[in-house]
Amino acid sequence: MKRTEKKLFCHKNDGSVGDVMPMCIFVICIAFVMISFADCVRLINVKASVSQISRQYILKMETYGYLTENDRDNLIRSLSESGLENISLAGTDTSEVGYGNEIKLYISGSAEGGYEIKEFRTSTAKY
Repeated sequence: MKRTEKKLFCHKNDGSVGDVMPMCIFVICIAFVMISFADCVRLINVKASVSQISRQYILKMETYGYLTENDRDNLIRSLSESGLENISLAGTDTSEVGYGNEIKLYISGSAEGGYEIKEFRTSTAKY
């Protein structure tokens, strides 16, 4: 009985590359998908960070009625730290608009890889 079991379980079959190749291709494809996903998550993270920073500064702008020079410098530094490059604040209110008037904050720039990111916020001056 033992001899029969030994013959059944210890018998080796000839293998070929064709048996392993589909699994290797699948592993390479999954690695590619995971790398692409990580890149997309990074871009989403930069956009979310820019959105949070813009919200923070539009609230400051409500207090003063415009984007002060000091806040402008801090805003650009914060955006750079979050991963935004080629930052432009064109169209942003940099002079006092008056109580109750609309204030605007335009942010545009590019993330790593050349992806363009734009953020626009408006609020009412409440100083």
